[in-house]
Amino acid sequence: MNAPITVSTSPREKSGTSRPKVGLVLSGGGARGAYQAGVMKAIAEIAAEAGLEKPIPIITGVSAGAINASYLAARSDNFQEAADNMVKMWGTITADRVFKTDALSAGRSGLKFLTDATVGALYRKKLARSLLDTSPLKKFLDENIPFARIDENLKQGHLDALSVTAMNYGNSSSISFVQSAREPEMWSRSRRRSEKAWISTPHVMASAALPLFFPPVAVGDEHYGDGCLRNTAPLSPAIHLGADRLLVVSVRRPDGLTPPPTQAVEPSVARVLGVILNALLLDAVDVDMERMSRVNQTFDLIPKSQRDGMPLRKVDFLWLRPSQDIGNLAGDLFDKLPRVIKYLIGGLGSSKEASELTSYLLFDPDFCGRLIKVGYEDTITNKMAVLAFLRGD
Repeated sequence: MNAPITVSTSPREKSGTSRPKVGLVLSGGGARGAYQAGVMKAIAEIAAEAGLEKPIPIITGVSAGAINASYLAARSDNFQEAADNMVKMWGTITADRVFKTDALSAGRSGLKFLTDATVGALYRKKLARSLLDTSPLKKFLDENIPFARIDENLKQGHLDALSVTAMNYGNSSSISFVQSAREPEMWSRSRRRSEKAWISTPHVMASAALPLFFPPVAVGDEHYGDGCLRNTAPLSPAIHLGADRLLVVSVRRPDGLTPPPTQAVEPSVARVLGVILNALLLDAVDVDMERMSRVNQTFDLIPKSQRDGMPLRKVDFLWLRPSQDIGNLAGDLFDKLPRVIKYLIGGLGSSKEASELTSYLLFDPDFCGRLIKVGYEDTITNKMAVLAFLRGD
């Protein structure tokens, strides 16, 4: 099966001599983020083979994509080495480096939820903040991402800008934290805006805080959650930061490759939760890509003589998505989940019904290794299209 890839490109104007600036958009998806590591490894190899320096100067991400975006930005002085090391990071990750997996910690969190649900009305202060304790993730990020190098790479010209997005629980707005080599024009739209920041561990922790499962994270005086929540325009940060073309890496295969259900069965709680997470974390990229495609098509219908002064512009893109169903891959490895997580999820439905939910929490070398392999092979399969896109052909 050929890897699903969608490309929209137009010839460069004859007067243009420089290569278009590529903006990278990395979507969320918990453990599914390992797929992006495989894609980046292939991208780095293709760029190096073609002698393309600084192939991706603008990097943006949300949720798990924020982890990968920050990792690449912090090591953008050597993009190929960064991609190789990111593969090693995802290929060796274990659940206990993301959240506490011991029965005692999980039991405490579960007891707090049970207490709130049964006698919570008797207490002014609620006890529960999340189902899982993600304090190990902070240590993991501190050990693997040298955030101080982001500023140095910006000053040295290895990177133009980095943006990670989180959702402010206080005002229900999507906030894109921006660190840039220049003074970018900030933006403010309905329920979303940008904010200058020295991006660090709390920003990434906040962006990757899966609702209910991971606790809210404080950044300054505000508390934030997963960047995919209420993020109605995930492509926007890269465009605002000056990208001429977008390289979009999603972690769900296209709907057209999904076979119809064989029989209608009443969904379990696990199945319902999986659908909810998919809607919250993955749908926005698909919708925004469709919107940008329509804008591009409309723009092509406008005569060139009438385009000056228009508030819209055409943005070419390359959209990479998995050729395999990541949920099915996770369902086959359900037993790899930590015992306490497997116990909790197993009570909500069968391993097959819980496959989508499992795919977000299965931080396991076997599962992540498979996703890395799929991401790498999908990208290499489309090598010529990727190369032409990076060169601006």
